[in-house]
Amino acid sequence: MAGDRPHFILIFLDGVGLGSIQATNPLAIAAHTPFLASLLGTSLTTGLNIVQSKLVAKPIDACLGVPGLPQSATGQTTLYTGQNAAQFRGQHQTGFANGSLRQLITAHGLFKQVIAHGGTATLANLYSPAYFEAIAQRRIRYAVGTLLNLTAGLPFRMQSEYEQGEAIFWDITGEHARFRGIAAPPISPQEAGVRLARLGQRHTFTLFECFAPDYVGHQQDWPAAIAVLQRIDRFVENLVENLATNVTLVITSDHGNIEDLSTKRHTFNPVPLIAIGPQAINFAAATDLTSIAPILLPACRC
Repeated sequence: MAGDRPHFILIFLDGVGLGSIQATNPLAIAAHTPFLASLLGTSLTTGLNIVQSKLVAKPIDACLGVPGLPQSATGQTTLYTGQNAAQFRGQHQTGFANGSLRQLITAHGLFKQVIAHGGTATLANLYSPAYFEAIAQRRIRYAVGTLLNLTAGLPFRMQSEYEQGEAIFWDITGEHARFRGIAAPPISPQEAGVRLARLGQRHTFTLFECFAPDYVGHQQDWPAAIAVLQRIDRFVENLVENLATNVTLVITSDHGNIEDLSTKRHTFNPVPLIAIGPQAINFAAATDLTSIAPILLPACRC
């Protein structure tokens, strides 16, 4: 039955690695993510290793067998296609995915593949006219998630959807949305969690991208990092509390950063893979960023 079809919500957290327990790692302190620490029974460090029928949490590799620090464009393209984008490019590529990476997204993008197998897909993120104006004026280039949606021919969620409770800004609360010309009040992390849970009920595959961890990691701002982690934790808590019974939540990242505030650079650390829900056990087989799409897609065909 269509109503019993497995659904997935993927939360992409930019710049979250699993580091050691050290003074420069805000993720090592369980009080910064109380819900996740309670759920997992541990703080988010390299020792994470849980395999249960409805809960999997483990480190996965972000280096992809390519020398150099992992970067956003190739990491995200790998996550969203199942293809090793760093090997495809012969290097880790930072920033944006125009050029040859667009070929991988066009051919193998998760949204297109889910739709091709009879499912529905949506990007939960709020966009603004100012963003697309900047693209048209070549002041910025397309992000990987934007291209994922664009190449699948799907609509973007704009301010009208946000006002109707149908979109979430990348910082979760929307406090930075005004800098993109969005005239709407911020929302709580709890409300954002409810919104994403609601979208996840209606679509086979729902993606939400949060760039805040990488942002504060590059700033090496300890108080800001704690605030971001606490916001994410409250967001995930309310999302989990409102998950429909056929929805599996997957949380992962593209490279490390926030877990080592001694540096502004990315890290070689593995990234977390957390899966919560009826299909979680399937993700126990994941080993690196190429694993997510191939595990997710067969279930989306049910």
